[in-house]
Amino acid sequence: MKNPDSFRRIVAGVALLAWPVLEFLAFLTSPPGAEHDPAVFREHPALVQVSGLLYLWAALTLIPVVLGLAHLLRGRAPGTGNVGAVLGLLGAGHALTLFTTDFYDLALAQTLPDAQAEAVTARAGELPGFLFGMLLPGFLVHVGLLTLLIGLVIARIAPWWVPLTALAGTVVPFVTMDRPPAVQSAGALLHLAAYGWVALRVLRMPDADWRAGLTVPPPSPA
Repeated sequence: MKNPDSFRRIVAGVALLAWPVLEFLAFLTSPPGAEHDPAVFREHPALVQVSGLLYLWAALTLIPVVLGLAHLLRGRAPGTGNVGAVLGLLGAGHALTLFTTDFYDLALAQTLPDAQAEAVTARAGELPGFLFGMLLPGFLVHVGLLTLLIGLVIARIAPWWVPLTALAGTVVPFVTMDRPPAVQSAGALLHLAAYGWVALRVLRMPDADWRAGLTVPPPSPA
């Protein structure tokens, strides 16, 4: 705590590891089904709450992830880092609000007939304030993260496979929405590979390198 550079570097490194782990656990504990089916939510109330909290915590860790990645670019690509940080933080902030809706859907499922619960959820999803002010801006976090990772590659801070693996990890849950939670969680493992590589480099670097932002590429493997 007395060394701000060391503290911020460790927070960033731990967050880069914690985010995909929390994401994996959130998918793994999700109730089955692609839709918020009231019957499924009533049958698995504990899973809904555990998964909802894990998604919320995962979104929270994205804030130091975004700031940490942007910090790495301050020496070689500050403009790219700033753009990625703005998009990523806007998306992460909106994502935090989105993951509270599971608790409301669970409450609706437990207090209203299925048809009414589904009607309320559907109507909420149609409201312009929710759709354009909360839901769609939440996807900016993916754009911001990808911008930052591409910036790391262009600045020769990370290898080319890092953003590609991260992108694949983001796509997997969307193309496997009708599959069991264990299948969807595979995307988080790809995220762990990509962001874990960056995390290990951050955790191992000297505080002086962190303070200045990386200005040289990583050493070539022997």
